[in-house]
Amino acid sequence: MEDIAEVADTLSHDDLLEITKSSLVNLLRTDSLLSDLPSDIILEEIISLIAVEHGQSISIYIARDDEPPLKVIVPQNATVRELKKAIARHFEIYQQRTGSKVKISWKYIWRTYNLSFDSFTLDDNDSCIGNYGISNKDTLSYKKKRKKTQNIVCKLFI
Repeated sequence: MEDIAEVADTLSHDDLLEITKSSLVNLLRTDSLLSDLPSDIILEEIISLIAVEHGQSISIYIARDDEPPLKVIVPQNATVRELKKAIARHFEIYQQRTGSKVKISWKYIWRTYNLSFDSFTLDDNDSCIGNYGISNKDTLSYKKKRKKTQNIVCKLFI
């Protein structure tokens, strides 16, 4: 133990960070239970995964056109509004991992699209997702909102 302390005193902070990161990457890669975790996992994701394992949260997949599905973890009693916030947060983490700098206007997304599940549209933000029959490992998709047509009455004056 004293040898480790002596070596640690001779290394810089950056060197110690690099050694720690590489050790964690090797640990995650070699452990059969942890091998599917990303090497740059954050504490928020770890807490979410533990909640799924304890049955407190569920994993939902969001299907996207020409893109891999996005895995989102939400509490079992989450509302549609909380689900939308979780999608935005998970997509932000996904963008950080891929190095994408594209700015997403979630206000525009939710104004233009609804989430749908088994031909049900999740259009009530205050409704619980369980009311729509959504359970663990279900897949949701985006569905374009229909424009509201206005009835225009034309009167002809002769």
